[in-house]
Amino acid sequence: MVRPLGFAAGVGTAEPRDVALAQPATTRRSRARLWGVLLLVGWLAQAGLRAWLSRKQVVPLAMPDESAYLIAARVLAGGVAANFSYSTLYPAGYPLLITPVFWFTHNPVTAYHAVLMINAPISAAVMPLAYVACRRLSLSRPEAYGVAMVAALLPAGLFYAEYAITDAIYPVLVLAWLLAVHSWLTAASPRGRYAAAIGSALLAGYADAVHARGLVIVAGYMMVGVLIAWRRLAPRGTVLAGALALALPLGVTSVLNGKVASAMYPSGARSLGGEAVIRLHSVRGVLLISDQAAGQMWRFVLDGWGVAGIGFVAAVAYLLRRGGRIDLKIMAALSVAITLAIAVLAPAGLPPDTGQTWASGRYLDCMVVAFFLSGAAFLLRADRRRILVYAACVVPPTLVAGVAVEAYAGASVPTSGFGGGFSFAEPAVLTQGWTRASLPLATAVGLLLLAVWVAVVLAADRWARGGRAVVLAGLGAVSLIAVLQMTSHISQANTPAQEASTTGLVTGSGLKPGEHLAVGQGPSSQVYWGTWMPQAYEIPWAQLEFFDPATEPPPANATVVEVAWPAGQAAQASWPRAPRGWRIVASDPAAGWVAWRRLAHRAEREPGRGRGEDRA
Repeated sequence: MVRPLGFAAGVGTAEPRDVALAQPATTRRSRARLWGVLLLVGWLAQAGLRAWLSRKQVVPLAMPDESAYLIAARVLAGGVAANFSYSTLYPAGYPLLITPVFWFTHNPVTAYHAVLMINAPISAAVMPLAYVACRRLSLSRPEAYGVAMVAALLPAGLFYAEYAITDAIYPVLVLAWLLAVHSWLTAASPRGRYAAAIGSALLAGYADAVHARGLVIVAGYMMVGVLIAWRRLAPRGTVLAGALALALPLGVTSVLNGKVASAMYPSGARSLGGEAVIRLHSVRGVLLISDQAAGQMWRFVLDGWGVAGIGFVAAVAYLLRRGGRIDLKIMAALSVAITLAIAVLAPAGLPPDTGQTWASGRYLDCMVVAFFLSGAAFLLRADRRRILVYAACVVPPTLVAGVAVEAYAGASVPTSGFGGGFSFAEPAVLTQGWTRASLPLATAVGLLLLAVWVAVVLAADRWARGGRAVVLAGLGAVSLIAVLQMTSHISQANTPAQEASTTGLVTGSGLKPGEHLAVGQGPSSQVYWGTWMPQAYEIPWAQLEFFDPATEPPPANATVVEVAWPAGQAAQASWPRAPRGWRIVASDPAAGWVAWRRLAHRAEREPGRGRGEDRA
């Protein structure tokens, strides 16, 4: 058994477990079965919602992440690779999870749908995990169930399940790891301590295999292990068992990453860590990282509808408070440290000319969900004065962070295309600006929502005992409306154009298995990487070829050539040096490409066919 956990710092009275133990054993077992069924129903409902929201997805949209993960999974399944040299190396942890899909099908649309169906139940597991966390936060079963269902509706824990990216599973992974670490500190039996130490080690190792943020998780795990060994908070043998268990996923990850790197990055990959280290060697670089971290914490508050901010303040307050349980102190310190470390380190390796992505909400989505739980528990159980004080503490740093973001991203950001909408989805929801989102307005609305939750909770005390739970209805409604809008404006709105640029190229050019696509990549003219990367996934039978259409002939085995469409010119101007026997078969003015196909040899030999006719 595990003692309850609570960053809410004394928000409860009698622990729910104490009340349960006062009931007859038969009643306890029947109630446990009932709640087990309710958890199963809640998990299925959440999985079904995720599957329904992604039902119209047929092509990867989030570039280059989705294509890189999907092709890496194809490589691990023994399929064809693609050349992603000089771009970021995407770890093999998530591709390993979806690799079985490519054992059974190489159809890109079928495989993509199957991957999203894998995402759905895993992402929905945040609901039962959140329930366990809330029980440890001293909430009653009905309260814990309500908070868990609402937390599973947060865009931070739901929206990314619509894409083949690590963020689909990362909130679940991190929450499971936090619960396992706490069990390591509090499990009643030595066997439970060993199981928790090994389980948390495996989860930390897999978190590292899934995304670079996992390095922070591994570092946090090691720090907890050192503290446990030093203070004898658990049998020291559990530390050794955890260390051995951690070595397993780290070793497997190293091997798999090496395989992916050799297949997909033959000329090397861009080092995010190297760029971050370079920035730390100058004052300007340190200030740049500080600005990035401010953007991350700004989104942390906004994306959690203000509730995650209250949870963060409650954790800090518990750390500063004298006394208190050591396991709670450790978990509070661990959660706060991981949040700040991710905020500082995750965007530090991003290119210096991508200021708007510094305030993307993806990096801290895992901690938004975790602190939303503690913030919701705090609102349900804390006294009125503490709620007002902690909410007030959220406002100044959020305003300062908002000003910092405005300084480097501008007073408003574009949200009309996929990239802008994907990076600034929650600000677009807060401002209802699906063309441009005002950052000051997003900050104001986010803090206004926080004030609304506080006002509802304080007013509910006058209605009836337990009336504070009504705030969950508001939080759930806001989250569900937000996810529906994000799906409509971002995922579904951008699918037709992406489909035309990927499957449209294959069908329009008549490209078939056994035929090869060559992509123009030269100094003077090159196809945009966001165009050819999803096409590399769409063509599972052959690796893309690259050549300079201005100075080189197409590869000898090329059947179709894709070149950039010069702005303001005719399609024929896209390849002035096209050899005899090539003609335009497809084009996409919006995506900016033109496809040329090699004519059959007998057509090339027909008399009277001139060069101009071949290219008509």
